[in-house]
Amino acid sequence: MDHFEAEFEDLMTEAYGLPNGAAKMALLERAAELADLAGNIEAGYEAREEIVEVGSFGGFPLKAIVAYSWQLGQYDRNPEAYEAHTLHWNYKWVIDDVPSFPDVPAQQIESLLEDLRRRYREYGVSDRTYWYYRFRISMYMGDLDKAGEYLNEFRKLKRDAMSDCSACELDEQVRYLLLTGQDEAAVKKAQPIVKGRQRCAHVPHATLPFLLLPLHRLGRTEEADKLQPESYKLIRDNLTFVHEFGEHIGYLSIVDPQKALPLLERHLPQVEGHEDPLNRMMFYWNAAALLQKLIRTGETFVLNLPPSSRFYDLADNHDELRHKLETEAFAIAQSLDTRNANTYYTEYGKELLKERG
Repeated sequence: MDHFEAEFEDLMTEAYGLPNGAAKMALLERAAELADLAGNIEAGYEAREEIVEVGSFGGFPLKAIVAYSWQLGQYDRNPEAYEAHTLHWNYKWVIDDVPSFPDVPAQQIESLLEDLRRRYREYGVSDRTYWYYRFRISMYMGDLDKAGEYLNEFRKLKRDAMSDCSACELDEQVRYLLLTGQDEAAVKKAQPIVKGRQRCAHVPHATLPFLLLPLHRLGRTEEADKLQPESYKLIRDNLTFVHEFGEHIGYLSIVDPQKALPLLERHLPQVEGHEDPLNRMMFYWNAAALLQKLIRTGETFVLNLPPSSRFYDLADNHDELRHKLETEAFAIAQSLDTRNANTYYTEYGKELLKERG
């Protein structure tokens, strides 16, 4: 075994033993760099396959997109050399993250969806997953009417080898009902998730935070109060759930603002450097709503942020911090809306601040 192989294997072994996060990503990026320097495409592919997974589920979506693009290029040059199922499966993770980045044009997102459809057909599966991700991406891009049309197309087809798990599919359908203002229907549809009959590595973690305010609006306050700490415990250490952190802060800003402050102190320094602008925007709006609520009601509070935070100098100037978070969130919203050719996120942010602040 030469020096490269030994060092590469050491890095990969160490990375495999770590949870998804920055430390694991750093080891994998170093392994990919070593492979590239050695001209070892097979090793580079192996490292990037792990980067895609860690990036998708550990808070580094942009790194996942870049790594997957490299993998796809290698596969297209020599498809016999690589395992096809994992590559096709991971395409879903990557395409799901792309709409979060306003610099990616709508036409490029359209091209990626059609490329996924072509590749899946060649792989031998139906259009079910294609319609499912059209449904999801239309939601992310603020076109709820189109999302409903694509959801109907998805429901016509039977599950196949590329279908997401039933828990994830149910979670997205619950999200659609919530976004279309159907609180009662959403809470009812989510019951298999709430009761633990449908679950996976991502669900109920991603579902429960979005049920807190609907339950509150429906007058089911005891259920919401009980669910909040249980739900937060599932996600508190995973930066995949930035939007979900915000939903907890937004809920608590309505029912118990002081209880939300430790969440803001814990997560704001983490979120400010997060790669995903859409999820960062959602967190900032909820953080701003909390500050707005505390300022408006005249409650006394202290906000402790670490010196490493770029918001550290504003920790004692609560209204200025609120304004900065709002401004940055609406700037992202404007960029997304421009790309999406609508005003969905700008209006969404205004309504969120009105309800929660």
